[in-house]
Amino acid sequence: MKIIITFASEVTTKQSINSKIPYNGKLKGLKNKMMKKKNLDLEARFWAGSEMHSGVKLLETFFQFNDPATAREMLNKIVISAVKKKSVPAQDAAAVFHFYLALRSFIRACFLISWKRNRWTVDASPGNSLLIKTGNLSAEEYRDPVRILRKAFKAYRRKEYEAFLSSAAYFSLSDLGCKEEQKMVGPYIHLVKMLEAGYLIVEREVQKQK
Repeated sequence: MKIIITFASEVTTKQSINSKIPYNGKLKGLKNKMMKKKNLDLEARFWAGSEMHSGVKLLETFFQFNDPATAREMLNKIVISAVKKKSVPAQDAAAVFHFYLALRSFIRACFLISWKRNRWTVDASPGNSLLIKTGNLSAEEYRDPVRILRKAFKAYRRKEYEAFLSSAAYFSLSDLGCKEEQKMVGPYIHLVKMLEAGYLIVEREVQKQK
């Protein structure tokens, strides 16, 4: 059975000719942005079997299906397979498609959470034992994991991450390698760090509820 993954369409934002935007124009733009965030469909029903409207709840569900190490390994395999030309796809189609759907929802949940501030921060003083192991994160990123999400969505738009993920999944199941390997590096690096940040957020949310 052949699975076709629809590529996320690129949305081009037109720049204003005038360097100065009227104040009411700024308010209107902010209002529209907030409405889009509020109405964003996480699409969890396609892989988790139920609707979700909370970004944190979706992260919790995502990591119930995929522990952080497994998620990073799966993403790495998909990207490597996507850029290599092969006679037979190296990945299991069903597993790749399920992970694609879950990770797309994960990206959307991270986008929602990136608007929140100071909710999952911890003490970053030099003597704090929590900072003994930070993995690939800096001390500041470990202290405030939402900072990673804000940085990621400043570097690339949400739809650009979804387009990257669609391309990676599609070409990993194709016998043709993706010819735009360089364009995949940036989103891939940010997405790996987003996985680490997402797991930290889930851990700290659980600790807060105890």
